[in-house]
Amino acid sequence: MKGWMWIGVVGVSVLGLGCAEEPSLDSGLDVESWELQDGESSDADLSGVLDGDDEEDVEEHDAGDEQDTGVPLCVGDRISAQAAEEMILLTEVTDQEDIYTTYERIDGIASLFEACGDPWGMFPTSYRHITRRGIRAIEHGEFEDEAWARRIIVDFAGRYLLNLRGALTEDSPSWAWEHYYRLADRSDVSRTRAVVVGMVAHLTLDLPYGLVAVETTEANKQDFFAFGEMMIEVAPDFIEDLRVHYDTDAEDLLTGFFFGDWVDGAYGEDTMITLSYQTIRTKSWNNRWFLEQWWGGWIAEGEIYSAFWAVDGVLATLDAAGTI
Repeated sequence: MKGWMWIGVVGVSVLGLGCAEEPSLDSGLDVESWELQDGESSDADLSGVLDGDDEEDVEEHDAGDEQDTGVPLCVGDRISAQAAEEMILLTEVTDQEDIYTTYERIDGIASLFEACGDPWGMFPTSYRHITRRGIRAIEHGEFEDEAWARRIIVDFAGRYLLNLRGALTEDSPSWAWEHYYRLADRSDVSRTRAVVVGMVAHLTLDLPYGLVAVETTEANKQDFFAFGEMMIEVAPDFIEDLRVHYDTDAEDLLTGFFFGDWVDGAYGEDTMITLSYQTIRTKSWNNRWFLEQWWGGWIAEGEIYSAFWAVDGVLATLDAAGTI
């Protein structure tokens, strides 16, 4: 397993991931203190760019292998100290973020990782497409409650950024995100397994807490599931990007995960039930409700914990069998 070395740049270090420890049930996030701004759209250039129907029209950053100063951004297939420093700046969210600045942060992070083929970047490469689709939906009036859609995009992404920051510094990400970074670093683990674990960390752990933080109600249920359909819609795009940037052929598994198209039942009935994107999102919606009840926190935490490790167990079995 390739570990990360401590990076001595302005007191910044990259998390060295060793053997797994018994994970805590704590989400690592304080729901009450997570502040969001509703606000209007910013004047960011992405507003105009994202107006078009062709997602490929979105102008993405080109991180390159080095800066104009000649400082390398890569050390082999890992980001360098300089790139890590730049990335940490991109995770420094403020209480003035909007959907456009949020997209710019994710795009910048994805590009830095992609320039090196660093496997930690598999998740933001996928997440870039999801965030972009959500922004286009807002611009095209596809949500009933546009203010809620803005809040959930910013908060949801903010939780990923917070955990990435923890992984890049001396702080620690949540137990679920730590597992993703650990798997992504291991040469004996399928990259398909690793990226799906990242997606499941975000959906099972971050999403229900985010729904609580943005004051989601039953009135937002239709928008919530509509957003889920949008994420399915862009799956072919990020599957292709994973192939291009990370030489990862995740099509069969992710097609089954998102679309429920499990070819000939090859993965088994239990796999279909456990690895179901819509099932996981429904659990997160229900766990949001439990988290809002004074008596329901422990139920939600148990459900989150169980769902995450159940998916990981199935993926580990498929990986060991050479199926993914």
